[in-house]
Amino acid sequence: MKNTSIKIIVWLLILLVGGCVDPYRPPEIASPGSYLVVNGFFNSAPGTTSTIKLSRSQNLTDTKAPTVETKAVVTIESQTKATFPLTESTAGTYTLAGVTAQSGEMYRLHVRTTTGTDYYSDYVPVIQTPPIDSVSWRIENNGVQINVNTHDPKNNTRYYRWEFDETWEYFTPYYSALELKNNQIVSRQFSVNQCWRSGSSTNIMTTSTTRLSQDVVSQFPLTFIQGNSSKLGVKYSILVRQFALSQSGFDYYDQLAKITQNIGSIFDPQPAQITGNLHCITNPAELALGFFRVGTIETKRIFISHSQLPNFYTITGYDGCSVDTLTAADIIKSQSAVIDLYDRSRYLTTSDFCVDCRLLGGVLTRPDFWK
Repeated sequence: MKNTSIKIIVWLLILLVGGCVDPYRPPEIASPGSYLVVNGFFNSAPGTTSTIKLSRSQNLTDTKAPTVETKAVVTIESQTKATFPLTESTAGTYTLAGVTAQSGEMYRLHVRTTTGTDYYSDYVPVIQTPPIDSVSWRIENNGVQINVNTHDPKNNTRYYRWEFDETWEYFTPYYSALELKNNQIVSRQFSVNQCWRSGSSTNIMTTSTTRLSQDVVSQFPLTFIQGNSSKLGVKYSILVRQFALSQSGFDYYDQLAKITQNIGSIFDPQPAQITGNLHCITNPAELALGFFRVGTIETKRIFISHSQLPNFYTITGYDGCSVDTLTAADIIKSQSAVIDLYDRSRYLTTSDFCVDCRLLGGVLTRPDFWK
């Protein structure tokens, strides 16, 4: 009886404590506020096009795509009063071509929305990015670790940020010579079994060499690819973009990374308001998000072929594909994908997914840079 009473009391306490826990939703999460978001920079390299994208922030619970800011007046202004207007090429995207930033000059971004609200960035210097020395890779932990190396012999840079685009080639397990079109089995006009798929970095990657005697970045980790990833099944390519930052730019991205990428434990940084170097002049209490910078980008691309790797087992995504034999009537009825003629009356068939690589998110067009 005593043990039974103790168990009942314990369960009552658990129910009581559980009933007292209410979910906490900070005001910022439920806030209907929609703030201007600026993404882009003034590319100071000759012959390049600078791109500024404007959009609006949204509630964390929103599932729709962010709203773009259209029909704004966007200009880049120098401290010596030169003004360069940008053109809206597509909705929310503003571009400037044929203008080269002058070394030693200071520039700022000015945005005026259709409501007459003015936003200005701080004036920022032109920062030249040193070249990427190399993008290297090595086998570790049953996968491929990709790193970047760079240095500034003048010891002037000290603050760095990276992004990358990745592309990989893949094939479907079956080549389909025929297709079902208008309930007729006909020859395919083009192959659909070889594709290229692409992705981009999502993490904010920064580092500083201020604590080093030399401005050298050695083996900075960019990304790790599991050995069984379909990215490594045929050929993989990564294009790395390197940006030199000012200290204020580095502080912005570093803090942004800490509060967006290290969330999950009580030891992580607490959420904080980070706005960058943009300000609403019309209403100083209104937020503007983003960081405007002026400078160059350095890029480098490498390829990794499957033949260069150990005998990794690759999960292609096609592991469940199988082949059947059907008559033409059964194919029309089931709308199966046709691989080829099996005999006089039957065909080899499978699902569309197993013969058409586009259904896994790829494209048939070979990238211009592919080799």
